[in-house]
Amino acid sequence: MFIYVALIVVIALAITAMLFALKKQAHKTIYKLKCICLSAGAFASLMLLITVIVTMCASGGDKARIIPAIKGFPSNFAHLSIWAIAVLGVLMLISNISLMKHEGMRPRNMIGTFLGVILAAATVVIYLISRLFDYLEPQVGSAVLSYLMRTLPLIFYSVLDYLECMMFAVIFMGYIAAKQKPHYDKDFIVILGCSINKQGGLLPLIKGRTNRAIKYAWDQEIACGKKVLYVPSGGKGSDEIISEASAMELYLLSHGAENDEVYPEKESKNTYENFAFSKKIIDKINPDAKVAFATTNYHVLRSGMLADRVGIKAEGIGSRTKWYFWPNGFAREVVAIFAMTLRTHIVTTAFIALVCAIVALF
Repeated sequence: MFIYVALIVVIALAITAMLFALKKQAHKTIYKLKCICLSAGAFASLMLLITVIVTMCASGGDKARIIPAIKGFPSNFAHLSIWAIAVLGVLMLISNISLMKHEGMRPRNMIGTFLGVILAAATVVIYLISRLFDYLEPQVGSAVLSYLMRTLPLIFYSVLDYLECMMFAVIFMGYIAAKQKPHYDKDFIVILGCSINKQGGLLPLIKGRTNRAIKYAWDQEIACGKKVLYVPSGGKGSDEIISEASAMELYLLSHGAENDEVYPEKESKNTYENFAFSKKIIDKINPDAKVAFATTNYHVLRSGMLADRVGIKAEGIGSRTKWYFWPNGFAREVVAIFAMTLRTHIVTTAFIALVCAIVALF
């Protein structure tokens, strides 16, 4: 029983340390990969803690059961989580059908469908691979093959667990980022552009971002009397008659903003350039400015990470979107965040594989 209690205490302390580090980092900024990693680590540790407690209760404290339980944790966690992935895939498909019904079958509106199919297919593939491992392991005879059959499943399940924990952590941190409210002490608010209509007017998505920025500016002026300067950001697309920044500028001016309160950035083609080019405008006026940014709720986390990359310590606010649009939009964000941090994931999976190869020796 003592070994169980000691292990429970150690894991609980590890979870506490990760949550404390997460809180400390979030106090500075939540737009760091470190926050996602800490969330994923805390989640995985919590699952391990539950495994140890269940094993202790089921075995009556038999210490001989603890090592097999820990070694079996990666595969057990993977088998349990594939059901969550399957449910997520089905929900993604349902929301995407609604999206295409309301917004049309454009390629960008079908990303959620593709991801939903991939997630659903992944559950089948994972199940088949696990059954293959179960079938092959008793068949091998040589020591080398026996080692490989211990190592390969361990690597497969451990890497899968890592990716799943990171995905859940991105979803969790994305939700937290969307719900955050910036302090009322900002000098500028950057409004991230997106598509406008053929007449140069604001479509619902970009109008929601602009209205959110206006509301924040009004709320801050009421709260502390400090005005916010607007930086609508977005270049001119090939199918647009004016830049997205110009369209937002006209909208802002028609809704109470003065000419000297709006500094449009009209050259950017993506979110990274939105911040990089807006930073040049802001630095010319006030290098020490405090900055907020406005975008759609599902886009806040990745936008904040990109702002941090260009050296802007900004706080984000998210405008609401229709329920069927959010899963598809956030699916793109999850994929994009993984792509942004691909090198870290490659290094981490290589390290996990090395550790598994060593563990399988014992």
